[in-house]
Amino acid sequence: MCNPRRVRVEATREVVEAWELELERRAGASDSVVSELEMTHPFGGTLGPRTREVFERALTTADGWRAEQDGHVYELDDGRVRYVPGTGELVVTARLEDVATVEGSASQRLRGEVSDQVTGQGEGRYYADGFGGRTRSVAESEAQAAAEADALRRARELTGRLRAQADRASAAAAQEAQDRLQQQADADAQARLAEERERVRAELDARNRERIGRLGQDGLRAVNGVLATAYRQALLDFARQRGATGIREEESEGGIDIEFELEL
Repeated sequence: MCNPRRVRVEATREVVEAWELELERRAGASDSVVSELEMTHPFGGTLGPRTREVFERALTTADGWRAEQDGHVYELDDGRVRYVPGTGELVVTARLEDVATVEGSASQRLRGEVSDQVTGQGEGRYYADGFGGRTRSVAESEAQAAAEADALRRARELTGRLRAQADRASAAAAQEAQDRLQQQADADAQARLAEERERVRAELDARNRERIGRLGQDGLRAVNGVLATAYRQALLDFARQRGATGIREEESEGGIDIEFELEL
């Protein structure tokens, strides 16, 4: 028997740690939407000069009316009526307001991996004459097994380090993608908002078209109420200026009855 001979074997393992993220960002957007439709009536042109003068003077003190720029305004439910003395026009405006609200989003799936290699070593011994069954093939098998075991141990140690690297890599990728995704979500919200504004405006316009006729009647009632008051005051002033007696007023749902006596 002679000294044992040695055989050394190396085993290499590649360790891969993969990561995957599903990122999503959302953004909200809203805007006020206003619909206004107008209807014009030549109210002042239907009055005689003297009546129109009295009517326009009565507007300055009529309940619910206020002076605004070049006219007098009376607020209606979801609208208003404006009388313009310069033109005699009665402008009825139907106004509705709502808020268009949308949500935009953007998403992205991120993937990556980090990898490295480890090398394990193993050693086996044998005798040239195969003493005790220690042949070269047996030694090589033992060395291979030892190298694989050593590589596995090193791979387990490496896995922990790679997982930490993968966590850092995924966090960095997520941070880099966040601002980009937020911008995309904002852009998506703005695009959706433009469409939603048009939809809401079309809906408000349709409702206003149905309402404008009724508001026109409300506007005419408002000015006719002032006109009736102006007629009443004009008649009473006429009667008093001419020394009328027995002046009597009586209001009813149908109007105002005024009676007086004048000596001719």
